[in-house]
Amino acid sequence: MFRIKILEEAVVFLLKKIAEAVGHLGIPGEFGIAIIIITILMRIIVFPLTLKQEKSMKKMRELQPELDKIKEKYKDDPQEYQKRTAEIYKANNVNPLGGCLPLLIQLPVFMALYYAFSGSTIPNNATFLWFNLKKPDMLINFTELFKLGDIVIKIPLLMAKPKVIKILALNLLPILNTVVTFIQQKIMTSVTQGNQDSNSQLNSMLYTMPLIMLLIFYNMPSGVTLYYLVSGVLSLAQQYIIMKGRSDDGKDSIKSKK
Repeated sequence: MFRIKILEEAVVFLLKKIAEAVGHLGIPGEFGIAIIIITILMRIIVFPLTLKQEKSMKKMRELQPELDKIKEKYKDDPQEYQKRTAEIYKANNVNPLGGCLPLLIQLPVFMALYYAFSGSTIPNNATFLWFNLKKPDMLINFTELFKLGDIVIKIPLLMAKPKVIKILALNLLPILNTVVTFIQQKIMTSVTQGNQDSNSQLNSMLYTMPLIMLLIFYNMPSGVTLYYLVSGVLSLAQQYIIMKGRSDDGKDSIKSKK
């Protein structure tokens, strides 16, 4: 994982200042509340890009029938197909990669939080609700409940020493993350209509992406998982507001390139 030291220090500084302010108010779980506040600030910052992303997705849905015709017409000429597709995107001011920008902007902050909660810059007693923010939330720890041993995993060449995995525990935050990711993928699948191949890929992602998120976050520090969860919930709220606000809008005119 890449690491930007100066950004990590800036995020930790902001996190501690917000936590300190919350602590002065006598509210428990100050670091957890600080994470939520930072997440809200990030969603506000990227909201204009999110709005632009939604506009681009709407235009892409309207362009899809035209794109399918081009794909069928030039199915034996990939270069011409790519050329015609690029011309249609340009004529309609659509950037198919524009949806990645909000994620790319948030990624450095996510990485800064990961290193902050994995290292020593955040106090070991930083807690929120029932969990320590520097560890997986472990709502129920079956290894302790049933006196079971930890699962030890060692992958030759990739791991210098065995890695202890607290997999025999019910970590609630990663599960909630999985649910939010599934809903996001479901919305994307329902609003994106394309040819059979693209629909098949979207349906595959509907189930594989939440599973990937579960595996990634299951043993991650809960402070990082909390950030991603709150960000996902806020993203869903933004999507709902944007889509509801446009439910009565007419379709924009589509410019095709003959």
